[in-house]
Formats: sequence, C-alpha cells, structure tokens
Amino acid sequence: MTRLSQDRLKHLWFERGAYANNKARQFLQGNFDPQAIRKITVIRHAALGDQVIVRPFLVEVRKFFPNAEITLAAVSNYQYGMPTDLVDHVSIMPGSDQRKTTGIKEKLACIKALGEQDIMFDLASTNRSHWMMAFGKAKLKIGFPYNNLVRKLLCDVAIFRSDLQPEVEVMLDMLRILGHTPPMRLDFAYPDHQLVCDKEQPFILYFNGASVKDKILSKDQMRDVIARSMAALPDFQHVYLEGKNDFEKGEFLEDLTAQNNFSIQECLPLDELVQKVAQSSLLVAPDTGVRNIAISTHTPTVGIFYFTVPYRYTPLYEPHHIVMRSDASIPSSDEIVSAISSALEL
Repeated sequence: MTRLSQDRLKHLWFERGAYANNKARQFLQGNFDPQAIRKITVIRHAALGDQVIVRPFLVEVRKFFPNAEITLAAVSNYQYGMPTDLVDHVSIMPGSDQRKTTGIKEKLACIKALGEQDIMFDLASTNRSHWMMAFGKAKLKIGFPYNNLVRKLLCDVAIFRSDLQPEVEVMLDMLRILGHTPPMRLDFAYPDHQLVCDKEQPFILYFNGASVKDKILSKDQMRDVIARSMAALPDFQHVYLEGKNDFEKGEFLEDLTAQNNFSIQECLPLDELVQKVAQSSLLVAPDTGVRNIAISTHTPTVGIFYFTVPYRYTPLYEPHHIVMRSDASIPSSDEIVSAISSALEL
C-alpha cells in the first residue's frame, strides 16, 4: 500500500459508499486516536424493538473507545427497554408526551446540558435527533439520514442506508468506517439462546402484538395458526405470550388450554421476558419489539410480514425465517405453519 493510500484510509475506510466532509477528513487523518476519545453521545429515539437492536452498537463502541464515557440520548415517550446497562449516562429529550408542557427553549437546554462531545452518533434520524445534531457540540458528528441534503447539513460522516440491509449492520458501519471490525455473530449483552435454550421441555412462543394493529394477524387467524401448529408439532409445548395492551391478551385462546400442550403466558416484566424468549425453541411473531428481543438473544424466529419491510430487522448471520408474499398480501395459516416446521428442522 502506498503512503498516499495509507493517509486516505486512516480511520476513514471507504471509497464511494459513504460521505465525509473536509472537517471529518482532517480530524480523522490527523491525530485521531480511539483510545483518546473521552465523550460520546449516542442518540436513539425509538420504541422497544429499536432500543434492543442498538445494543450491539453500544457493546462495540465500548470496545473501540475503551476510555470514553457514553451517554444515551433518548426521548421521554420511548424509554421502555432503553439499554441503560450499556452506557454511563442517560439524557432524556422531551418527546411527544410533553408537547403541551415543553417548548423549544426546554429542548435546546437539554441539548446544551450534554456539553461538548468528541463524537455524536445519530441512530434515530428523526426531527428531534436532527435538532440535537444541529445544535449539539461535537468534534465529529456521524449519522445515517436518507436525505442527501440532511447528510451534508448535519453530518461530518454519513453512512448510506437501505431498507434491504439489517439496520443494526448499518449502525455498525459507523464504526467500520473508522476502522473497527465487529464480530460476525453480534453481541447483544443478553442471555444467549445457545446456552439457555430449554431442550428437556422444548416450547414455541407466539406473540401477536405490535405498536400498530395493522401489523398483526386477526385473532381468528392467530388461533388457527396455533391450533394447526399444535397438531403438526405435538412434541412441543405451545405458549401464547400476552402483551400489556388489551388487544394483546389471550382470552380468545382459552378453549385451547384444555389441551396439555398449550398455555397462555401473562405479560412479563422485561428481564423475565428476555429470559423466557431465550429459553424458547422458536418465536413466532409479526414485526414487533418481541421479535427483536428474540433476535437479540439469538433465538430462531418466524417473522410474519405484510405491512412493514422485513429485511431491515432480519440478521444474515443466523437462521431467521420470513413469511411474506411478494404482493404484500397476508400469508395463509398453512404458509406460517410450514415456516414454523422448517425453522424447527434446522
């Protein structure tokens, strides 16, 4: 490698598949040293599933910047499941739940309270996170906005993103571009399915909840899926997970509890839910935070998609099955049960 190539790639490992302005190039190709980075803010304004998916990024940030204090910048209306165990500080921006009681002055004060950072990572790309990128102070600002103009206005370094690539991998690209190499099998700092799976009494978990009702199956179809799966896989216990919302309860399945291989699990606290999911043989669910919990524990999943894109939250390094139709119509019960059987064969 020539000296020119070494200088060009020093902490900036890309040719044309990303964006970096002159400020970033000078900073990274100068005296930049990951060991010397002291303050990092990671912005993540998102619900449970997206909070879970950010965990490997925080694990790898800690590895690459071992001497940095990490602040998670979250938003008040999305605090459930925040990965507070992986950061040193948490900053809460007023969200939509405080729209009537807080204004621009309070939001700016929240941003100012962070102080100057060495690096600010925007893993949200929302209106609020754009405010933080615009008014926050940092030597280097890294994000992944879709819009090219926003990239150039708010970011010193920007990663290109696609709905056809797992979002967690796109986030990790923000570290890869600086020269860090994350592992192929990501570390979510959660219980590992391979270590805790209950093989003596194997069970399948079903969940039919989501933040948007349009993502989930009708109760009639979910009941049909479970009944068919129970008949096809009698050696497994079949457990329906309840959520906290009324439409996520399992009363419509009460008659199935008369059979000895079916039960309804009441809504669990997050820590217990994570452990339960990791112990299961398989999780069957639509695009929802509980499916992302399964992914984060390396538990095999069957994801049911027809309302949202499937590839953004489907890892490539371990088996996760997707049930979908190219025309975005709702998959049949037979298609879903067939996917369940195929997943368990693996």
